[in-house]
Amino acid sequence: MQYHAHVYWTTAEQKSLAVAMRARLMGMGYNVGRLHDEPIGPHPVGQFQIIYSTGDQAIVERVCQDMRGDVSVLLHEAINDDVRDHTEGARWLGEPLVLDLEWLENYTRSKQHAY
Repeated sequence: MQYHAHVYWTTAEQKSLAVAMRARLMGMGYNVGRLHDEPIGPHPVGQFQIIYSTGDQAIVERVCQDMRGDVSVLLHEAINDDVRDHTEGARWLGEPLVLDLEWLENYTRSKQHAY
């Protein structure tokens, strides 16, 4: 199974923690996305994404837990059902944030119409 983690920040201190975590995961060879300082998609604040599989789950999630400080991290399954993945298939390290589920619903509908 595939997973995504989203690491969020709202302050300069939190961004520093996120950047350090991103550098660590990149150095370990994981698929790490770029830094987004503004809300993007359903994500309400700055964030970056990590993509990983079941075999790497324990390692990636341990790095996130150990390095996060007061940064919120969304860990979710990626089974190609975006709303479900970000709700029922998700858990949080730290304080949960409110995602834009309407954006996810619209995105899912647009993908369905593309076929």
